Amino acid sequence: MAQTKKLGQECWQEYLGMFSSGNRGRMITIELADISVGNQSLVDLVPLLAIDYDPENKGDDLVITTGMDAVEYTHRISAPGEIWEFQDDNGKVTALEIIERKGAKTIVTFKS
Repeated sequence: MAQTKKLGQECWQEYLGMFSSGNRGRMITIELADISVGNQSLVDLVPLLAIDYDPENKGDDLVITTGMDAVEYTHRISAPGEIWEFQDDNGKVTALEIIERKGAKTIVTFKS
């Protein structure tokens, strides 16, 4: 059964590190949904390199990088407030939604 769950902030750094390792090279799409700029497609069908989180005492940002062996694109999310994980019926992650404390949403969709 497909499910959606909110990830606790205390586990973001460890979870995203392990998630990045297990999903490196998987094709992703990144979209931004923000009232001030509207919905924007940032990248489409590019390989995930990493998703890194620095906690509040070390910068308070989350960085999504794409590329195979080197960084091709970087998207920085300042002051993330929530991360939601979406899974398919088999438990495979299909999307992550990162919501900034100011309300903007970054949606990372994973292609099979």
